[in-house]
Amino acid sequence: MRLFERPVATAGIALVEVLIAGALFAAVIVAVFPLFLSSQRSNSVAAAYSEANALAREGLEHLLDLAFDDPGLAAGAHGGNDLPPTRRDPETGAPTSAPHPFRRAYRVLQFSIPAGETVPRAESFRPLRIREPGVPFDYKRIDVTVEPAFPQGARGLPSARVSAIRANPAPETHLSASDAGP
Repeated sequence: MRLFERPVATAGIALVEVLIAGALFAAVIVAVFPLFLSSQRSNSVAAAYSEANALAREGLEHLLDLAFDDPGLAAGAHGGNDLPPTRRDPETGAPTSAPHPFRRAYRVLQFSIPAGETVPRAESFRPLRIREPGVPFDYKRIDVTVEPAFPQGARGLPSARVSAIRANPAPETHLSASDAGP
């Protein structure tokens, strides 16, 4: 018998071992592959949510930089879309032909805090929303919402909403504006 020669009784065993190893490998791949697909979907939804949230926060920061009596902070819904119609190239910043998947809108609400003597001690209170014009109010709440721009093709695209409160610096002089919104 030569040094690396197998006995005749075990001549076909290597082929059977390779077939069994291949079958086990295929079974493991088939079992693990859906996990990779699920991970890919989760990552893309997380990236879209991060983008929507960043766009909402960016819009809110812009609004908070405005003067309190700026027309952009007038009471009511400010619909439409203040995002560009197309995306920008992340490397160059130049506009591309890809449509922007999100739209951004905001609304401003006016509130008054009830007088201290009307709220029982150690109790919570509910601020009063001011809708009629010419009434003193204490603060504005700014809600910025980012939603999918194309609802019919928005499968998997999330929405995001962020809010902030802006105190009225002079409630006696900065009186409320009319707000017919919901």
